[in-house]
Amino acid sequence: MKTRRQILKGLIVSIGGSSLLNSCGGIAQVNISTNGMTRFYSNEENAWVSRICDLIIPRTETPGAIDVNVPGFLDGLMAEWANSETQREHHNSLEKIKTQLGSDYLTIDEDSATDRLAQLDTKAFDGRPIDFREYRSLKGLITQAYFASEDGALLEQKWVAVPGSWNPRVEI
Repeated sequence: MKTRRQILKGLIVSIGGSSLLNSCGGIAQVNISTNGMTRFYSNEENAWVSRICDLIIPRTETPGAIDVNVPGFLDGLMAEWANSETQREHHNSLEKIKTQLGSDYLTIDEDSATDRLAQLDTKAFDGRPIDFREYRSLKGLITQAYFASEDGALLEQKWVAVPGSWNPRVEI
């Protein structure tokens, strides 16, 4: 069960909170990491996050998650906003996701990677088992970061979840 604070944080990010807060004089600005220069993720973690982002929101007729630098946004968010406990939990979550997807995930072809991610997505959202909360959380961060970007908010009028489906129910 999420706390009210967690729900409010999620809502701020999902409605473009970073740009909204930035317009308030830069009080809570996230400096997005660019050019692969990460401040929070290791190079390996950045590669994992980038691969997962690219498969969840690929480039189509509109920019994908990589095009709007979702990995850089998440890196900046974790480096500047997250407290040490949240940072530790996020690192641990990525380790669990790596285990669930397999150690060779970064080197397999795109179709195989998409299939594995689709299988994980199905397990994660089928009855909401606790074993997959890390993946559900990462997917939520990716989609919220994407739609908080200018291209995601303005160009993307409809999102079809790849892989799997998006369930708009939020348990409170």
